Amino acid sequence: MTIVVKRALFGASALASALVVGLAGTASAATIGFNKTSTSGKAEVGGTYEYHVAGSIPGSQEKLYAGSFQGAYAKDKVAGDGYEAVLALSYQDWVGGAWVPVKNKVAVVNGSKSWTFKNKKDVKAYACDRKVGTTKLVNCRAAF
Repeated sequence: MTIVVKRALFGASALASALVVGLAGTASAATIGFNKTSTSGKAEVGGTYEYHVAGSIPGSQEKLYAGSFQGAYAKDKVAGDGYEAVLALSYQDWVGGAWVPVKNKVAVVNGSKSWTFKNKKDVKAYACDRKVGTTKLVNCRAAF
């Protein structure tokens, strides 16, 4: 009977330790809710951005980040004016052993979606307008 009790206590202790480690791991994540309009006020973007340290570059102390955008949206506030709402991103992407800058990455146009990412840093989101049928982003404002 003593062995069974010791095993139960050991199992409960191991489970508690695992929960503490798990909670500590998620405590390092940062979550940012965002909602902004473009400088013209014609486009609105929002959603939730979460990121956490996912590792480091081998031989370096530089961190790699992973995370997600949940319920990210771009809403056209002035329908019929010839412009659409864009949630655009800029970030650094770790590819093939080097940081590659990515600017004006269109993530959402007049809609919403959720996605995950990894091996990024310096992620920034923008509320922008874009003339329908073109690729040039105008009136951009940082969302966070």
